[in-house]
Amino acid sequence: MFSEMLDLIQDKVTDTIFKVRLEAGTRSRNVFHSGQTKHDEANRFEMSEQQRAAAQAPQGEAAKVKQIVLEKPKVGRNDPCPCGSGKKFKKCHGANA
Repeated sequence: MFSEMLDLIQDKVTDTIFKVRLEAGTRSRNVFHSGQTKHDEANRFEMSEQQRAAAQAPQGEAAKVKQIVLEKPKVGRNDPCPCGSGKKFKKCHGANA
């Protein structure tokens, strides 16, 4: 029953494809323009070569990132939960993480 339906759909599609006639008359216009447009205020935001070089240069001590240090040791999944329930961390507070 399903295969019969698929065969009917295939027949209808192939019939429709062979009956379609293309009209050779109107051409669609090109929506993409090769010209370049620029807003009047865009020049205010452009940077000179010197400004670009200064922006890309590292800022010395400010460029260094402080490393994050954990205050408490990391709790493993099978370790006892630090809340004191006696359960494993994965069954207690680790289930929500």
